[in-house]
Amino acid sequence: MPEHSISSSLDKIPKSGIRKLFDLAQNMEGIISLGIGEPDFDTPSHIVEASIKALKEGKTYYSPNSGILELRQA
Repeated sequence: MPEHSISSSLDKIPKSGIRKLFDLAQNMEGIISLGIGEPDFDTPSHIVEASIKALKEGKTYYSPNSGILELRQA
């Protein structure tokens, strides 16, 4: 089977702004990342239950950019 390697020209592509930010934050103390959504704890049961309910109700779409009206008014 042929061995595959990534083209060396990829090294010439600059890092994205978000990649630079993640790299910078990785070396700082006291930073809490809210970006990727990989918590170090289990999802609380009330959130799991609400998610299942929403899926069963067909709520499988993105919310509007401005957010859900009821939540903005709360």
